[in-house]
Amino acid sequence: MPSERPSRTATKIAGFMLLLDSVPRLAPVLPSGAAAAAEAILRASGAVRRLDVELLRTRLTVRFYEVTESLLGRGQLLWFGVRKRWMSEVVEQAIAEGARQVLVVGAGFDPLAVSVARRHPDVTCVEVDAPATAEPKRAGIQGGGLARPNHVVLAADLATTSLEAVLGAADWRADVRSVVVAEGLLMYLAPAQVSAFFAQVRACTCPGSRLAFSSMDSDEEGQPRLLVAGRLLGRAIRSALRLAGEPLRWGIAPSAVPAFLTAAGYRVLDQPTPRRLRERFLTPHGLDEEPLAPYEHLVLAEVPDSAG
Repeated sequence: MPSERPSRTATKIAGFMLLLDSVPRLAPVLPSGAAAAAEAILRASGAVRRLDVELLRTRLTVRFYEVTESLLGRGQLLWFGVRKRWMSEVVEQAIAEGARQVLVVGAGFDPLAVSVARRHPDVTCVEVDAPATAEPKRAGIQGGGLARPNHVVLAADLATTSLEAVLGAADWRADVRSVVVAEGLLMYLAPAQVSAFFAQVRACTCPGSRLAFSSMDSDEEGQPRLLVAGRLLGRAIRSALRLAGEPLRWGIAPSAVPAFLTAAGYRVLDQPTPRRLRERFLTPHGLDEEPLAPYEHLVLAEVPDSAG
């Protein structure tokens, strides 16, 4: 039964952006303006109390999180920033190379789509999420003064409605080169839903379109595995998510990604290693020695043409 409350993960991730932005040495890793936009959306959405938003930026909260990370593993908060920076840059690169539509699935309260819409008024930007999250997100964008004519938030349960049917409400064109983002989403879907997702994205996009996604690794039993967590901590986190109604359901080993994508009708363009991500996003800011805990891996795929 669909939840009537916004996704806890969605509000948590948006909160982490504000928290990261409140740490001066780490804030530059985030996409420019992302934290401010996320804060404006949260404040106007009604999904989070304003006092809770303000608390995320206090030194006491930052210190509490630093202590928590020292116990559970440092670098997890920074990983959120690196992941979001990578997603933002692959979208910008796709647009620079001809994409004219952006689709963010399971967008939560992330400002990526509306930020792209502001920078590129000639690019159609669409985001889709469950109604309990999409509706306050829409209110947050409107109330935060971030609405753009080339941006739309669609509320839909993709477990019961096809992506193609949902996108029909946004004048989406399957013959226009696009870039699709599924950040922090696939691990919450059952294997059959993951396969259906890749097939539906493929049906709604044309050759040359791209799909950027994050995924957890899988263990020997095929269950999603936190890359940086020990077995005990990993089980504790999985249990906590299950109790919150958002259990981890799918993962794939990085080495298995190329074959999986080929079977789904895609080809891999990039699978950045933690070392490459560190060199690209941390080194320029003097953060070479900063702990980074990438509990997922990132993938950029492309819909090949018939000859590809």
